[in-house]
Formats: sequence, structure tokens, C-alpha cells
Amino acid sequence: YEAGMYFAALGGNQKAKQFLNDQSIGTDNKGGFTVPTPLSNALINLLESYGVARQACRRIVMSAETWSVPKVAGHSTVYYPAEASAITASDMTFSQVQLVAKKIAALVKMSTEVVEDSIVSMMDTVVQDIAYGIAIAEDENLFNGVASAINADGIKGDADVADTNVASVAALTLANLTAATVSIGNPIVGARNEWYVNPTLYHGPIRDLVNAAGGNTIADLEGGQRPSLLGYPVNFVSVLPGSSASASGDMLAVFGDLSLGAYFGDRRALGFKMLNELYAENDQVGVIATERIDIQVVNPEVLGKITLT
Repeated sequence: YEAGMYFAALGGNQKAKQFLNDQSIGTDNKGGFTVPTPLSNALINLLESYGVARQACRRIVMSAETWSVPKVAGHSTVYYPAEASAITASDMTFSQVQLVAKKIAALVKMSTEVVEDSIVSMMDTVVQDIAYGIAIAEDENLFNGVASAINADGIKGDADVADTNVASVAALTLANLTAATVSIGNPIVGARNEWYVNPTLYHGPIRDLVNAAGGNTIADLEGGQRPSLLGYPVNFVSVLPGSSASASGDMLAVFGDLSLGAYFGDRRALGFKMLNELYAENDQVGVIATERIDIQVVNPEVLGKITLT
């Protein structure tokens, strides 16, 4: 309600302005109001709920537009010297992963009638739609890559991510799924490896493979299955093509620990502005939301993928 009154006040609603003044939330004589906490929290919570990238990647708080994160490139070497022999020295080597903040934005226009009459209920719709759209954009950049955006290649276009190829969705086998799990070689002890697939692929072809393998009881079939595969949790990613995939290069699934494999740089959290004058000719107002982030695959050796040939 408070978030809705905030936008109503910015749209010129006198009752809403008075409400914010009474709550000591805004400064009417300066022509604007601070964004109330419930609105900011709602956006953050919705982004976390809708998006996989924010949940799974390692989050890096960026204190500048460009942020360099050290990465171990070479490890120490163990030797077996003879008695009284010199011990050979070895060096650890380091490289840097560079994150560069880029802007993501969304703009929604509404008529002043909507602002004046339906703002409280419309606010929920606007917030949910913007949060969903931005979360989808973040996932697209991480998994598929988006040209001239945050990450042009994504996991799909990263040649250093181990790739298991199949001819088609219909040709997918349990052996392909197993190959994806062993392709990364489990290089890090304690890695929290998980699957990332479209729900239509998991609930369709993959479940058919598991059921066809046998060993299921009536209770298993009637009660369904937990979202897990070969002992690893399954996360649903709507931006992956799923069971309808047919084009060469379509990525069906990703396997590994994204908290080790990818960094999510957060330079500026999602913020709102109300545009009162830009669309005044049409008696409309605009709601704009922006954030500045970067998403990079930094340790591709801990990730595997299944793609169509």
C-alpha cells in the first residue's frame, strides 16, 4: 500500500501526498518523495524468486564500474626429494577476472487515470512484470548469451565449458546425462553440483528416460518424483529451450556448481524513477527501473553442458 501511495503521490494525487507527509516519508515542498522500503524489498525479493542467475552465481559487490577479482591460475607442485636433497620450489600463479558494470533497464507507461484510480493494485502488476523481465534478462545473459548486452557468449557460447552433444531431444539418453556429470571431472572437493534445465525437458523426455529405466514402484509413479537427477538437485530455467529444442547449438542442460563457475557483479541495485513530464503530451506517466550488473563465466572447467549438434 505504501509503495502504491508513493507512486500516486508522484503522479500528483493529493491524498497520497498527504499520506506520505503524515508518515514522514516524503518532502512535498521539494517536489518528490523517497522510494519507500516496502517497494525496494518487493523488487529484490521478486528478482531473487524469478531469476536463477542471482541465486546460483557467486555475488560480487562492485564498488566501482570496473572491478577486478583475483583468480588462482596455477597451484603449488608437490615433490618427493631424497634424504638431504634440496626441495624444489614452486610458485602459485594468479590471474584476474574483470567485471564491468552494464545497465539493464525497463520502462512502463501508464495513463494518469490508472495512476490516480488504480495505482495500489496496478503497482503490484508493474513491479512483478518489471522484476520478472529483468530476471529473465539476467538468466538469458548467463545461460544463452545476449549480443551487445551483459554477456555475449553465456555458458552456451563458452568453448571452455565441457560439451556433451546429442543429435536431438528424442535421441537424449541416460548415458548422455551421465556423460555430462563426469565431463567436469569433479575438480573441486565440496562442489555443490546441480542441474539447470527447462521444466518441459525435465517433466517430459528426462522423466520418460528415468521411468523407462525401471525400478519404480506404484507409489513412485503415483506420488511423482522429486526434482533431482542422478543424485543431483534440478533447477528449472525457463530461458533454456527445453523439449522443443531443435536447432543446432541449442543448449538443453547445464551441470555443475554455478557459485564456483560464474560471478554476478552487482554495482547498483534495481532502482525506480517516475517520469512525469516525458509523456505529458499524451497525459501519461512512466515508471522506469534500472540496475548495473555484470555476469561472467570465470571457471568454465567446473561446468558441463548438453547441446544439440
